Amino acid sequence: MATGSLYTDAASYEMLNATEPVPTPHPGCASESIRIDYWVWVTSPISVAIILLVSLLEERVSLWPNCCFQRPGIPYPVNLVDSYDSRWSFASGFSVMSTSVLQLFMGKWIFSPNLSHIHNMLRGTVRIFVGLANVLLISLVFFPILLCLRIRPMHPIIGNVIGVMYTSIWLSYNLMIIVFCEKGEGLTKNTTIALTVPVYISYSFLNIDFTIELLKAIRRKLCKPKNVTAQAEEEDYFKKTHYYERVKFLLSPPEKEESKRLLDRVIRKIWIHAPGFRYSTRSICTSVLATITTYQVGLLYITLVNALWAFPDQLLSEDGLLYKAFSLVNATSYVTEARMFFNIAEDTFWIACYFAIALAVLYNIHVQICYREHTLLLWRGVRDFCPKEKFSLPALVVANLRFSGYTVAFSAWGFLINQVVSWLLMFFVGYFVIYQLKVVGDELTWPLSFLEGYWLTFVVGFLFYYVQVALAHIIFLQKEKEKKREKVHLSLDNRRLFHLTVYITLFLNVIVGLVSCLMRIIKAVFFGVLFIGRIDKCTLMRGWELWDPGFKAYLGFLQLEVAHTHPVLITFCHFLWKSVGKDTREKKLPLVFWKRKPGKKTGVWDNNELSQVTSSGRPRKKLWPRNKWFVALTLMRNRALTVDRMRIAPELQLVKEQLERERLEAQLRENEKTETRELPMDEHDPESATAEERSTPTGKIGTSSPIVAPLTGSIPNQSSTEAEVSRDSDTATPEPGRPATQLSMVAWDVPQDLLKSSQDSAVV
Repeated sequence: MATGSLYTDAASYEMLNATEPVPTPHPGCASESIRIDYWVWVTSPISVAIILLVSLLEERVSLWPNCCFQRPGIPYPVNLVDSYDSRWSFASGFSVMSTSVLQLFMGKWIFSPNLSHIHNMLRGTVRIFVGLANVLLISLVFFPILLCLRIRPMHPIIGNVIGVMYTSIWLSYNLMIIVFCEKGEGLTKNTTIALTVPVYISYSFLNIDFTIELLKAIRRKLCKPKNVTAQAEEEDYFKKTHYYERVKFLLSPPEKEESKRLLDRVIRKIWIHAPGFRYSTRSICTSVLATITTYQVGLLYITLVNALWAFPDQLLSEDGLLYKAFSLVNATSYVTEARMFFNIAEDTFWIACYFAIALAVLYNIHVQICYREHTLLLWRGVRDFCPKEKFSLPALVVANLRFSGYTVAFSAWGFLINQVVSWLLMFFVGYFVIYQLKVVGDELTWPLSFLEGYWLTFVVGFLFYYVQVALAHIIFLQKEKEKKREKVHLSLDNRRLFHLTVYITLFLNVIVGLVSCLMRIIKAVFFGVLFIGRIDKCTLMRGWELWDPGFKAYLGFLQLEVAHTHPVLITFCHFLWKSVGKDTREKKLPLVFWKRKPGKKTGVWDNNELSQVTSSGRPRKKLWPRNKWFVALTLMRNRALTVDRMRIAPELQLVKEQLERERLEAQLRENEKTETRELPMDEHDPESATAEERSTPTGKIGTSSPIVAPLTGSIPNQSSTEAEVSRDSDTATPEPGRPATQLSMVAWDVPQDLLKSSQDSAVV
């Protein structure tokens, strides 16, 4: 582990644009074998050997499948797209890299050649490649930990044994630093322990996890379980997934809310009840790494700045040299004033630190809550929080690649910027306002003089605004009297008086607008600095969201993940492949498509290649006419798919226009239903409702619900807004772009509990 990189002199910290090469960190220990660069170079060959060994266990898929028994393959550390297994183990694997991330953040590199002989014009470019080499070196050193976590479901003995041995090496290094290093250069032993506590916890968790899984693997080898068919095992596994739970929840009738306590209502406002949702591996790993890195950056920053307060305390004390020098000329009041200045600065510094730490922790928690809410919205096809402008698919993939790194960097920078800005604001208020009020004197400071001269102006400005609000509510807006209240409509009344008021307030609002413009700038700067660490919030105005690289990375991560993990689509594809396996009488191969497993003989995917499914002896040529007929039958029963499948021909243009008209009519009917539901129950006339409104209950899932389409054999419209029922708000969200007709049904083997849930919702 890169813990030794923290034992450096505080005055020697240089950032990336330093002129001289950055020295390798040294712990200041008696033994040279505890140097961090020594351990990195020693473990690098071990890491390469482990990667080569695992590559021999991986099978190639499409590249030369008949060469060398499909080996070696390309090993990858972790699935960060659609993985939900061993999330906390992978989070611990990323946590052990936190100190190395801090090392890169501070510009302390393992590989640091001398660049003084290179021309100044090329030195910056060479330094970038040196930094890239350090990133690759750190990635290589910690690659085996994640690799062992990934391969242990397929190779439990090898993965767990190598994982225990490799993590023990780095855990021993961290323990040796604590034992043999009494004090580093610039950091005390207690500070070093506090910085590396998350690393110790993560390594200990990984060792325990690898050991437990190794014992379980040995037990499975010795005690073989009973023979269970692959099809039954895969089906039981699918019923335990959160995809199955989510679809079952959508097809079940809504439960009545029994609790009316205030606390329960507040919790429901903050935390939406959404069965079937799980945080992905990438979201948890990114959040844990960002939290630990921010904690280490904050602790190191506080430690270094705290050491600076000792110098003015010694210099300005009564026994100090500066105090004695001013006492000779009887001018100690200046020293007393300077001492008070630094005392207020130190006190506000600690208050700002506590505020920034609490804000960073709350931000990391709230980001996960927003991620959950945004995922649920995208599942329902709601994209209100996304910008209207759509960026290209390659740009979306690149934004997805940047998400984790940007989250860590933005979180660390957010803590530092919030601490510094809040410190300056608190010091300004504490010294120039509060302290000056306590000082007895005839002259006021310029902030107090400004407040004395203009405080009444601000009061009049607020009164002027609320007077306009009162006039608008009482005089200018039309009101409709109802039984117990007045309903205000956006329709003007007393127009002559309104025109006169517009003319009079025109010139007055020019003067008010001058001050409001300054307030607009202050608010923009304040909230921009406050949310600089939030990657899920855009700091730019509407229409310019894609210019924010952090928010763009968040959108790329969210949209790509939802496209691969939508529970309705996952369940639909599962039953589709299951029906294909049933038709071909192929029950020996697992057909759960998300559990991707390369074939042993053919080198293709067992779960998403038709050649494997049809390997029971039926020729593929005989299946071709049948498949074409299925496609034609599906297109005839689902006209919307015909438009999406092929280019619009002249004869299909009328079909497209008819579908658009039907979509608009369905949207208008939905808006009318919404307005009707907003009226009081005693004023709703049941006789005026249409036959369609009386036959279909509002807010319930009927037999024509779009969510039933994937489970009954219709192919969903894979547009940017997928159809899903808004169970959280008890409303049914129609699928855009699809006619409101009954979709076709194919007799698939759907579990009885899902069908029962769908029938129950139809009865409701």
